[in-house]
Amino acid sequence: MKQWLVLAATLVLLGNQTHAKRFYYVDIPMGSHADIASLRMQGLDVAGIDLERGIVSLVLEEKELKRTRDLGAVAIRELDRLDEEYKTPSELESILIEAEKNYPNLVRRESIGKSVEGREIWAVALTHKFSKSQEPKKTMLVDSMHHAREVMTVEVAIDIIDYLTKNYESDEKVKKWMDSYEIWVVPMLNPDGNDRVWNSDRMWRKNAQGGYGVDVNRNYPYSWAKCNGSSGSKFSDTYRGASEGSEPETQALMSLVRRIQPKFNLSYHSYSELVIYPFGCSPEKVPSPDAKIYLETGKELARKLVRDSGSGSYKAGTSYELLYNVDGGSIDWMYGKEKVMSFVVELNGSGQGFQPNYKKWRDSTVERQRAGWMYLLDQMGAPGIK
Repeated sequence: MKQWLVLAATLVLLGNQTHAKRFYYVDIPMGSHADIASLRMQGLDVAGIDLERGIVSLVLEEKELKRTRDLGAVAIRELDRLDEEYKTPSELESILIEAEKNYPNLVRRESIGKSVEGREIWAVALTHKFSKSQEPKKTMLVDSMHHAREVMTVEVAIDIIDYLTKNYESDEKVKKWMDSYEIWVVPMLNPDGNDRVWNSDRMWRKNAQGGYGVDVNRNYPYSWAKCNGSSGSKFSDTYRGASEGSEPETQALMSLVRRIQPKFNLSYHSYSELVIYPFGCSPEKVPSPDAKIYLETGKELARKLVRDSGSGSYKAGTSYELLYNVDGGSIDWMYGKEKVMSFVVELNGSGQGFQPNYKKWRDSTVERQRAGWMYLLDQMGAPGIK
């Protein structure tokens, strides 16, 4: 009761002030996967889960906090400010231009399309352009920021570019990767949404379509609108769009995949400390004979990733096993249509959320993620799915 009296008094004080939109993380006890799906069906923003603590975290605006009493909230905390060290679309572009300028033999930058509002969607190909190969180089694709508020994912993509370029001359393993393969990185698939995060709504998730936005990661043309894993409402955070593959951001990544035909794809999201593989709609599973190598690779990838707490590793599974049904997701399309072995990595834990303190968490996060993408690069020469 004391907690609720303090909360009520706080809301009264806040109501007498002029202030920007405030957001709160609200932790509630974790029930079944059906319960988590029910929260989404109620229009609640399910931000992530914490398997260690057995909680589900919601993101609520200040006006929604009255709902938390009925939900059995065990913790409520206001989001800290968004640190300015995270990257805007223009800052990212400058970083990529500089990388290409400094390492012209290792970095090739190109636009793979334009966003709804006309921003370039940048990709870089990392490989030694003069290295000789008897066959076309195998490719791996990394993408980040399908969802605009997941700002740490861009930092992981930047770190991949930095690490591979800066260590090419001194690290024999890096040299082998860059001489033998092409590693494509799309650091910010959703630049319009990121612009909104900086300028109007720091918890914006979607692109900028029509002002209401489409969840790019519910828009892919595989199992689109199939299993209540997205919404048909324009006002939902998981709005799937007017038709499958309708969004220019979706189309840009699909076009790149069809062109480069990667063996692996890593799609960085946040948060929950999970590795997710297809499929998103229960009970669909990866069929044999692909299942054995696909699931073993996914589980080993998860074992390589240490949790923010410093103990234990990520958990692997399908989205419906770990969270809830997802339809129209990128990894389902990657495998279901293009036979690319694709994984979502949900980085950071519930204590860090979508936008952790930059100075405290940026370097430790990207350093822990290296074990994952390096593991997949080591697997590029191993047998894959058929």
